[in-house]
Amino acid sequence: MSDPLVFVHSRSNELHIVDSDAIPHSDDLSPIMQLAGEVIKAGHKGVAIDELKLKNGRYLYSLEVDLTSPEGLVIQKLSTALDAGRPLPNSPTVLEAIRRIYERCEKHEQSKQPKSEENSK
Repeated sequence: MSDPLVFVHSRSNELHIVDSDAIPHSDDLSPIMQLAGEVIKAGHKGVAIDELKLKNGRYLYSLEVDLTSPEGLVIQKLSTALDAGRPLPNSPTVLEAIRRIYERCEKHEQSKQPKSEENSK
């Protein structure tokens, strides 16, 4: 017998109370968790997956994203799309999208840099 309520202290310092009986159980990771795993494996820090073993022997996977990071925003948008019934892109497509966002951010930051005196003459 398991306790139906699970208390999860998230990485963002929030306490989540989850009814474990209300969570759909599967022996396979969900597609969004698989994508998040690929993003983590690629070295991005704005996505985290925690694994909690429940008393009934099953596992609860918790996905947390940092919405200030490109990868966090991408995974959040993909999760919303999946909930709406839209298909997910493959992991190379997702990683390329994240790379392009970082590239645009770097170009934007460089454009804000003050020009040196040599360049302004």
